[in-house]
Amino acid sequence: MRKQAYTTIAIVVLLGCLALSANAQCADKPLIAPIPFQFTAGGATLPAGEYLVMCSGHVQRQLVLESTDGKATAITPTILVSGRSREGASLVFHRYGDRYFFVQAWAGGSNGLELPMTHAESAARELAGIKPQRETIILTARR
Repeated sequence: MRKQAYTTIAIVVLLGCLALSANAQCADKPLIAPIPFQFTAGGATLPAGEYLVMCSGHVQRQLVLESTDGKATAITPTILVSGRSREGASLVFHRYGDRYFFVQAWAGGSNGLELPMTHAESAARELAGIKPQRETIILTARR
């Protein structure tokens, strides 16, 4: 009976830790970023402007981008990525010619959220040539 109680307590503690780490992937408050160019996020093309970047969903993390004037919105699934620790919040874009693709959001720390590559980005990458001429653009966001 004691062994079963210890096992139950261990499982509850483990699940609690997992829940806390899942919540740590997204910022508590939305990020706000001025984006000075038209860009693609998921399947949507969004105009230049100031955007709120927020997380949605509990099981599968989705990234919500909404213009501060409320005229443009995109919702896209994400993948958790780890990298070197970043001090501030930032948004990462890939540029092929004059087309920009939103690819990552970092709220600070060493974990970020990455959007899966879309067919549109894959096609733009192929048009850029055998050796893709991709440029990475990083914009600073604020909370």
